Amino acid sequence: MQFQATSIGSAVPQDNFNATIQSLFDSSLNFRLEHEDRLITILISDHYELPQGIRLDKKIPLHSLTVGLRAASRGGVLRFDSSPLTIDLRGAPIWDGRLSTLNGNIEQAWSITWQMLNEGQRLKKTELIAEDLFRLDQGPLLTRKLSHPVHKLITAAQRFDSHASAEAAHEMIGLGPGVTPSGDDILIGFLAGLHSMAGNNKERQAFIQAFGSAIFLLLKETNDISRTYIQHAIKGEFSSSFVTLIDAIREGEQQQLLTSTKNAMCVGHSSGMDSLTGLLIGLASWGTISIYSDYKEMIL
Repeated sequence: MQFQATSIGSAVPQDNFNATIQSLFDSSLNFRLEHEDRLITILISDHYELPQGIRLDKKIPLHSLTVGLRAASRGGVLRFDSSPLTIDLRGAPIWDGRLSTLNGNIEQAWSITWQMLNEGQRLKKTELIAEDLFRLDQGPLLTRKLSHPVHKLITAAQRFDSHASAEAAHEMIGLGPGVTPSGDDILIGFLAGLHSMAGNNKERQAFIQAFGSAIFLLLKETNDISRTYIQHAIKGEFSSSFVTLIDAIREGEQQQLLTSTKNAMCVGHSSGMDSLTGLLIGLASWGTISIYSDYKEMIL
C-alpha cells in the first residue's frame, strides 16, 4: 500500500532519515527523528499544513501502525517496519510556514477576529476566554491563572524587556491540559503576532530572538509534541492556519477573514482558539490597538 504525499513542510529532512513512532491519533502520527529532539508529523488533511508536516489528502490505515515502530526514508520513500504501508515523498511540493509582515491598518480586522474568538470560546465553554484575561478575577480558573503572566508578557514586549518576558513564559509553559497546553499555545500565537509585526525593525527583531532563546531554555517543562511546535515558532515557522489568517488580516477582505478565523479556531479541541488568543495579543502588543481600552477592570 503506497500513498503519495501531497506536500512536505520545510522542516522535514530532504535526505534519508530514520525515526520511531512517538504517538498516534485518528488522523495524524508523530515520529521522532533518530538522534534529534524533534518530531515530524504525518497528517491527513485537505488543507492543513505544518512546518514539520508530511500531508496526505487521502485517508490511510494509521491503525496498522503502533507506537515504538521504526520508520525509515530511503530515496524519497518512507517505510515502516512490519507494515506494507509506504509513503512516497518524491515530487511533493515543499511548504513554507513563514508569515507575512503586517504594515497597514489592521484595527478593523483585528476587532472582527477578536469578537469571533471570544464568541467561539464562550459558546464552546473553553477553559481560556481571551477577554477575561483582561478582567479582574473573572472567567474559568485556567484563565485567571494565565491572566497575570499574559499581562507581564505584553508589558515586556512593549518595553523590549527580555528578562521579564522570560519570567512570564516560565509561568505559562506547560500550563493547562491537552496535547498542547493552553499556556504553550498562547506563547506560540504570541510569537506569531510579534513576527508579523516586526518587519525590519531591529529592536523588535532583537527582542524576538532574545525571547525565543529564553523560551528554548524552558522547553523541558512541557511535552514532546508541544515542544516541537514551540521550537518552530521560535524560528518563525507556523501552521497554515496562521499563515492564511495573517494574509487575510493584511488584505482586509471580510469573507476571507471570516473563513480564515473560523478555520484557525477549529484546530484541535481548543488549541486553535488558545493560540489565536496569543496571536491577537501579540499583534496588539506592537500595533496601534489598545487591548485594554474596552475593559474597565484591568490588571496592570
